Amino acid sequence: MSGLRKHVIIGTAGHVDHGKTCLIKALTGIDTDRLKEEKRRGITIEPGFAWLDFPGGQRVGIVDVPGHEKFIKNMLAGAGGIDVAMLVIAADEGIMPQTVEHLDILSILGISRGVVVLTKSDLVEPDFLELVKEDVKELVKGTFLENAPVVPVSVFENKGLDCLLSILKELCDSFPERKESTGFRLPIDRVFTLKGFGTIVTGTLMDDKMRKDQDAVLYPENVPVKIRSIQVYSMDEEVAWPGQRAAVNIPDRKKEEIIRGDVLAAKGSLCPTRMLDGRVEMLKHTQRTLRSGSRVRIYLGTKELLGKIVLMDTDELNAGESGYAQLRLEEETAARKGDRFVLRFYSPLETIGGGVVLDACPCKHRKHDKKALEGFHIKENGTLEEQLVLSAREHWGCFYTLEELAARSSLNPSGVKNAAEKLAEAKKLVPLTEQIYIHCDEMAFYEKNTCRFLEEYQKAYPLREGMAIEEVRSRLNLKENSCFADAILNVMKNKKIIKEQNRLISSYHFHVVIKEEEDAMIREITEYYEQAGFAPLTTEIYLKEHRSSKKFLPVFYSLVNKKILIRLDDQYCIHSIFYEKAKEAFREMALKNSEVVLGEYRDYLGCSRKIAVALLEHFDKNGFTQKTDGGRILKVSVTLK
Repeated sequence: MSGLRKHVIIGTAGHVDHGKTCLIKALTGIDTDRLKEEKRRGITIEPGFAWLDFPGGQRVGIVDVPGHEKFIKNMLAGAGGIDVAMLVIAADEGIMPQTVEHLDILSILGISRGVVVLTKSDLVEPDFLELVKEDVKELVKGTFLENAPVVPVSVFENKGLDCLLSILKELCDSFPERKESTGFRLPIDRVFTLKGFGTIVTGTLMDDKMRKDQDAVLYPENVPVKIRSIQVYSMDEEVAWPGQRAAVNIPDRKKEEIIRGDVLAAKGSLCPTRMLDGRVEMLKHTQRTLRSGSRVRIYLGTKELLGKIVLMDTDELNAGESGYAQLRLEEETAARKGDRFVLRFYSPLETIGGGVVLDACPCKHRKHDKKALEGFHIKENGTLEEQLVLSAREHWGCFYTLEELAARSSLNPSGVKNAAEKLAEAKKLVPLTEQIYIHCDEMAFYEKNTCRFLEEYQKAYPLREGMAIEEVRSRLNLKENSCFADAILNVMKNKKIIKEQNRLISSYHFHVVIKEEEDAMIREITEYYEQAGFAPLTTEIYLKEHRSSKKFLPVFYSLVNKKILIRLDDQYCIHSIFYEKAKEAFREMALKNSEVVLGEYRDYLGCSRKIAVALLEHFDKNGFTQKTDGGRILKVSVTLK
């Protein structure tokens, strides 16, 4: 059991002036036409909303959609949340163009339950009514309504309504319980202001429950908002459940800042995107050909989008054909895997097909790319483990947490951690932290790249113990994600690909080989600095005296890297023996006088002022000492590096 209550939305569909609004009023007592223009013209322009109470107390929502061909966009805004459809056909007119188009749209949206209602049955003779029924059977053949009841009604004579109510109740009762998801979604179909409350948005709640005072986000703008209050069917509620019509008060946003098509959703549950991966299917009776690169109108949730469709495994689709496609949108949207969308020809406006979202936040793909096509197949049919591996591969270099990967790929977050651990054991994913796993190919890339530049460095500087860790981090070229460099290096250390000594990184099996000539230079340098004590030449002058030897400089810096020589600053190096003596001298002075001043320290060592300053500043930098107004004190809590 999911723990979510079962709520259902009934929706109308059908040609203009076939009596949809009158039928809803007869069933519920609610007139869903609220606009003055709708009253004046006698047609529905915007989606209307009502509710119906069945015997036993079950309340279901009803959506009334416009039937005029000019308002298909508005019809689609209301049709996205329908669970049970009423295809309404006037008995005196029969099947009309929007009857066919609306049935196509309901089928594309994946609706699986419904009833055909023949309104105005009092206006035709019984024989004519039977002919209309035969036409209807032919129309719905091969659709989800093929075996649906066909119910003649008359709202003026109050005939057939009880039978229709009974069928609707049976259909609603048979609707399956909703599964738990990754957070609620409310695709917004209406925005208005209410005096004393501020901005109100309405929509059909999807996926999960929504609570009063819950933090939420408006997508795709990614703007945080607070849910101040909730009404469900005009009643104040603490909680709204998926499958209910809800009006939500979000006073911290102005009406003008929200449009139909925006989505109110749980924080972190959606990813704004300009691309969608999906399977596209053409209507069986369309006369249009959908070519790769075509500009189309895409209807997703309550939003109309313009975009280009890139077919992945073919160059065109004809009637009844299907294939993988990437939808590249002209503006951002927010969706989830499994969402249905409708495709209409850009011009003239004509429904040509639709599809299902396989990836709501994909990377850009090339046509006929073998790996991309394999990915589409996994997105459509793969196990959780297969989809998680694919998501990690496709988000190479992003270092998303498992929770973020789950949100981007519409995976069940409750099972992702366990799946990631199994995949790590199988060497398909590599854990960098407890929550961040990367694809094994990505890790192999970092390993190969690191080994390459370390080998080049070691060849160029064979006497150095390794490359400074700061340079290694930089060479990994992670840029914005540089904070993960150490995690990657740790993986390589654990695998014994690299090693670290004194903050120097080298290949695991690398070691410095000292030749006889170099050994003589090492002795010469160390003997000089031992004899020089606290009075060495500047590094520049000392090295100039030996510039005739090409090997002298590498040997010198190898001693610096090994910390046999301590580089105090750009001017001076001293032998580590004297560096330790200088530290001990400072410690002795600090124990006697607490605070050590520069002049006294210089005299105590018997060195020049420049050397004393260089030593003290080096101590400061490494946390051995701390500067005060009058001098320096010992900072014993930090170990000198």
